[in-house]
Amino acid sequence: MLEQSPQQIAERHLWIHDSPRSDLYERGMFRTFVQGDGCWLTDSNGERFFDWCSSMWQAPLGHGREDIPAAFAAQARKVASAGPICFTTEGALELAERIARLAPGDLNRTLLTSSGSEATEAALKLARQYHRLRGDHHRYKFVSRYGSYHGTGMGGTSVSGRRRRDQYYYPMLPGCVHIPPPNGQNDLEAAEALRNIIEMEGPETIAAFFGEPVAITQFAIPGPAYWQRVRQICDEYGVLLIADETLFGCCRSGRFWGIENWDVVPDIMIVAKSLAAGYAPIAAMVVRDELYQAFPDSAPSPIVQSYGGHGAAAAAGAKALEIYERDNMPAVAEAKGRQLEAKLAFARKHPAVKDLRRVGLWLAIELANPETGESMARGLMGKWTIGPEVSRQLLALNCAAARMSEGLFHIAPPLIVSETEMDFIAEQVQTMLDRMGQVIPGLLAAEKKR
Repeated sequence: MLEQSPQQIAERHLWIHDSPRSDLYERGMFRTFVQGDGCWLTDSNGERFFDWCSSMWQAPLGHGREDIPAAFAAQARKVASAGPICFTTEGALELAERIARLAPGDLNRTLLTSSGSEATEAALKLARQYHRLRGDHHRYKFVSRYGSYHGTGMGGTSVSGRRRRDQYYYPMLPGCVHIPPPNGQNDLEAAEALRNIIEMEGPETIAAFFGEPVAITQFAIPGPAYWQRVRQICDEYGVLLIADETLFGCCRSGRFWGIENWDVVPDIMIVAKSLAAGYAPIAAMVVRDELYQAFPDSAPSPIVQSYGGHGAAAAAGAKALEIYERDNMPAVAEAKGRQLEAKLAFARKHPAVKDLRRVGLWLAIELANPETGESMARGLMGKWTIGPEVSRQLLALNCAAARMSEGLFHIAPPLIVSETEMDFIAEQVQTMLDRMGQVIPGLLAAEKKR
């Protein structure tokens, strides 16, 4: 039993990730969750909250399950971790086998890590190492898109396209260049920006292109031509294509992997967050056999991590993949996404809405200034005013979603969401849009005075 309140302990001892103290304690967003059940979380005061974005896209199968924790515990009782060098466990073997069977194309070699950030660092190292092993000693640069996010390590921060937000960490990793993301209407132009930057930087210097299937900052969904052309350009110049599936992988998009919506096979894939459905910290870098075979028998892996391939965490991941496959969760996500989109059709006519977009069971409402119609999706410009307010207003409605993109109202409930809960979502969206329509003009006026 805690001798002090959760907030007292947190204020004195716990540094909560990416959470300003003003939000936590002055604006009352701090919560300690003590129980989860399906799509709902209960805090230490007994108050229930709907898990609006699946615990930052980590918990697509909901809370309080017994099967995934049981798989973790069973492996932990036998051997939790055998260390990552030379040795492994049955849990890690089963997870690697399942990923190989489910991954697109010939992506069938997996290096396990504890988080997507570490998998990103592994991918960056692998790309440089791969080219050097092939004699391309000058290929060290990475191309990615403005507005992207690829993890918290220095490599991931450098290839992320959030320069205004990441300015505290300068100088970044040398050799990271950026291009604009597609906006959903300029697919070929946006893809050709990759060709242009390769030519300007020098084709012999580019190691890889790094991208999310859909960049979360704008949630502008590319049409069918974008990723096909990107793949073509990468092949033309010998550039590796790295797909960051941290948010879209494991069924969220209506396909098992987000990039499959564009019928493209990347060279490297980052899998995290949903890999163990939020029940264990496990992630993976998955590569094509061609890349793996470029490493001679005497070459080590790109990284070593103490908890890489942790047996119990891997067993949880293997069980989660079994459930995704058994229950045909890609089809579930697409069907429920369509159903929820129909229930939210009213939003398109709201004066505080610019657009409503969907990929699988992930919807995003692009907010607008109701007085001018101007889009509030200003994340590419480094703005950060509307996003925090959306999270605060949601919490007041007993909906937990700690992070929103600037000017976007993300809706990504667990894939097990019921129709009754979708009706609840629709009710809260209506309330949220009315509230945001009232507060957006004032927020913009205050922003100009700062």
